[in-house]
Amino acid sequence: MFGKRKNLCGLLVLVGMAMLPAAAFAQAKVVVVDTVQATSRLKLSVRQAVASALDDLSVTMVSPEDLTLEDSACTDAACYASLAKRTGATYVLLVQGVANPAGYRLSLDVRDGETGRSLGTDGKDCELCAEDQFAPTIKDRVTKLGTRVMKENAASAQGGAAAVAGSATQRSGVDVSSIPPWWEQPRPMIGLGLGVAGLAAIGVGIYYVAVDGNVSKSSPLSNHPIIVRDTGKWGWTLVGVGGVAALAGTSMFIWGRDDGTQVEVVMGPASLGLHGKF
Repeated sequence: MFGKRKNLCGLLVLVGMAMLPAAAFAQAKVVVVDTVQATSRLKLSVRQAVASALDDLSVTMVSPEDLTLEDSACTDAACYASLAKRTGATYVLLVQGVANPAGYRLSLDVRDGETGRSLGTDGKDCELCAEDQFAPTIKDRVTKLGTRVMKENAASAQGGAAAVAGSATQRSGVDVSSIPPWWEQPRPMIGLGLGVAGLAAIGVGIYYVAVDGNVSKSSPLSNHPIIVRDTGKWGWTLVGVGGVAALAGTSMFIWGRDDGTQVEVVMGPASLGLHGKF
């Protein structure tokens, strides 16, 4: 009997710990300061994405009508704390960035409503991304950031070690836990440059192959060739290296985009190419 009671108590403790984040969600009220620079249509999509993410987290959102123009100019902790106190919010969510047809830059920051200090940040920079990917990205990032901040706050309130582990993943205001290693990050512009360099090498190589064996200088007296071009080996080398560079650069450029591109390498008995949605 004693063993069963002990197991039951342990189970109740685990259930209580699991419900801590949910309780924090239910008590949270967030005021959103949106300073994203975008078109009116895209701004509306951004606000809807933020509202949808907070609704999924069961977090109450302060009505945008309660904000003033001066609220978007806040830059320090005291101002954020004053804003939260005036609107009755427990957290302040800053949504900053710029979006245009050439790509977007997003920065998120969750501030404590009492002190105004930063509790967690996230963001994403994407070159050559479609505008219609901006709002879904915001919803996904707000959901992940909100979940992480709420869990860390709940663990910190209970004096658990989870808060220490969570704070160790932040350095200089950047959430390094969500940033992949540099070799896994997309580099579309480097891929574009590598592809152009590969095509140039192919062009030079084809020229060298074409002029291989041609006379470059003849004797003025006998008109016999003195120097004959021997550029074939260099030409084929440049064609091979250029082809590899062009293929690698094209792959880096395509996979580095964030617009739903789906590409795979197709290899055959005597062929190598790319297949998918470009």
